[in-house]
Amino acid sequence: MKAARSLVLIAGLLAHAAPAGAQIPDLDSLPPASCATEDGRTRVLLLGSYHMSNPGADRFNLQADDVLAPTRQAEIAELVASLAVFAPTKVAIEAPYGDSTSVHRYAAYLRDEHTLARSESEQVGFRLARQLGHSTIFPIDYRMGLDFGSLGRLAERNPAHGARLAGMQAFGTAAVEQMGAWLSEGTITDMYYQLNRPEVLRISHWAYVDYIAPIVDGDDFAGPALLGTWYERNVRIFANLTRTAEAGDRVLIVYGMGHVPILKHLLESSAVFCYEDPLPYLE
Repeated sequence: MKAARSLVLIAGLLAHAAPAGAQIPDLDSLPPASCATEDGRTRVLLLGSYHMSNPGADRFNLQADDVLAPTRQAEIAELVASLAVFAPTKVAIEAPYGDSTSVHRYAAYLRDEHTLARSESEQVGFRLARQLGHSTIFPIDYRMGLDFGSLGRLAERNPAHGARLAGMQAFGTAAVEQMGAWLSEGTITDMYYQLNRPEVLRISHWAYVDYIAPIVDGDDFAGPALLGTWYERNVRIFANLTRTAEAGDRVLIVYGMGHVPILKHLLESSAVFCYEDPLPYLE
């Protein structure tokens, strides 16, 4: 009886929230979250990346070799050729939404007046967009700082949380060492394949869920607050995607792999977008 009332309530909420004239779809015929067929949704290929330019902006930072070396340049060209098969109509990058600097740099690159920087936004994003004849690039990021200091202060008062942070440090160090091995032992495309495997993306989110979220002491929710900021940043990135993509677009996003689990969840939860698996383009 309670289940029946719940279904009636959900149906009522859906009907109330739907735009005028909208029809609630048959629950048994919903399209899959992934882009299985051309069904009118905006297809999004979300490519998780390592930071090629070693900006040192993350909690744990891989020391990547020089992507401007001839061997790596050839490998990036091969990667871009593989991604071009997706035929994106727009390429989105990890730069602040409305960032004129990135747009101007891309325009200069089209005029052969800008040499690509070492970042994945330019080495992969700019190069791919130019190869496909795109007139511009699309920054969609939203920057928000994470308050790791509050975690440290709480850990000083609670030894259990101090041990948790030590565990996160060991976990992050091991993860960076593994990524370094993938990069040194394979090509750029090999590296991207590993980073975008579902298992690797799931593990990459453990640091937030299993190490940070439980850091709570009394009314001090330092861990959940930090995790909430991380989620908020990614929801804002997704919001920027919604005002960048148009009906019929095929969008390829080049972004730090740490963002992918949340952005992927948002794409798969949408009726407007569908998630394109990058692995077939990286095999």
